Amino acid sequence: MKFKFTFVLLVLIGQFFSLTAREVTSFNEGWLFKRGPFSEDPVKVVAQWEGKWETVNLPHTWNAKDMQVKVNSFYEGTGYYKKNYYADKSLQGKRVFLRFEGVGTCTEVYVNGKLVGTHKGAYSAFATEIGTALKYGEDNEILVKTDNTARPDVIPVNHSLFGVYGGMYRPVWLIVTEQSNITVMDCASPGVYITQKNVSHQSADITVKVKLDNGSLKPESLVLQNTIYTQEGKKVASDDQAIELTPQGTQSYCTTFKLKKPHLWQGRKDPYLYKVVSRLLADGKVIDEVTQPLGVRKYEIIAGKGFYLNGEKYPMYGVTRHQDWWGLGSALKNEQHDFDLATIMDVGATTVRFAHYQQSDYLYSRCDSLGLIIWAEIPFVNRVTGYEAENAQTQLRELIRQSFNHPSIYVWGLHNEVYQPHEYTASLTQALHDLAKTEDPDRYT
Repeated sequence: MKFKFTFVLLVLIGQFFSLTAREVTSFNEGWLFKRGPFSEDPVKVVAQWEGKWETVNLPHTWNAKDMQVKVNSFYEGTGYYKKNYYADKSLQGKRVFLRFEGVGTCTEVYVNGKLVGTHKGAYSAFATEIGTALKYGEDNEILVKTDNTARPDVIPVNHSLFGVYGGMYRPVWLIVTEQSNITVMDCASPGVYITQKNVSHQSADITVKVKLDNGSLKPESLVLQNTIYTQEGKKVASDDQAIELTPQGTQSYCTTFKLKKPHLWQGRKDPYLYKVVSRLLADGKVIDEVTQPLGVRKYEIIAGKGFYLNGEKYPMYGVTRHQDWWGLGSALKNEQHDFDLATIMDVGATTVRFAHYQQSDYLYSRCDSLGLIIWAEIPFVNRVTGYEAENAQTQLRELIRQSFNHPSIYVWGLHNEVYQPHEYTASLTQALHDLAKTEDPDRYT
């Protein structure tokens, strides 16, 4: 009994340290909302609205009814959200971020009247560092201005194929780290990228690339530890790498493992998942930690024969899924995602095309564990304007980096039903394909 007690205590201690390495807190309760239209400076406008706000919790969209019930009343325009946040004095010396999973469409984030970040695109996540704008030991006003007006330079460029819901319709997270961390700001990705080569039933070569960020003004002596665990929690392989992390830019470090006789991820038949835990240590203490899924698999599409998973022909029976629910619009919780996936599983699907935009990361994670094979794409649809090329590439880069480690994803979708002018569309398609292959050479487009 003494041995068992000691073991449990060590496990709990390990969990405690991993939980304190990086604090991730839900930031979804107690927002105040005001719908436009407005034309003035956001900070000045907000000062005039005391007592005129609606209290909402996230996820939230202002189009849940006018998109579905009220004919010809769809509102595209500006909405404001604000929230008070007390920043404890213990956070001084830390780094503080807000990570938004999805806001429609173009967003400005202010802290105490100071602009701290912007983003263009309704479907990809984005993060902004807010620590330097906070007043510690005091209340702080967080203000988010968002606008779902169609623009020629942001995809989708119109609301014709599907309407883009406005608002903070996915969760928001407050993230606190030490000065050195596994980067939060690499397109709001996990900062960890897992690639696979030479996958077979005999072995697999797994490379873990971790991007580290030093926010201090001096180099730091750290240890980067990457560990692979089985689905049951058994350690398979681990590597410690001593590094001198400079404060100039994000630095990348790679570790390669050879797994012997790996348990392969075999779609719905056997969606087996390892997990990769990347830890950053200073003086033997974990100061940051990120966990990512690892499904060991190999995809092949053979002309005239079909789709193969780990050398076995794999039938592709599937559906397309939009993120709309009656009465909720796009402001879905995990229970709605789970209901849709249960329905998809019930009809016998083996694959899903998530149309026509990046969807919730929770949804992709569930597909990993269910064994559904996924087509993920960006909202480049319906029409071109000639002004959207930069944003289309940015949204594709965000989709790939944020979703890189999901074994369920086999193809990146570049566009859907995009028409004339053909020369411009063909050129942009080539640029998007090249970008996808630069970011991720191992998946199809």
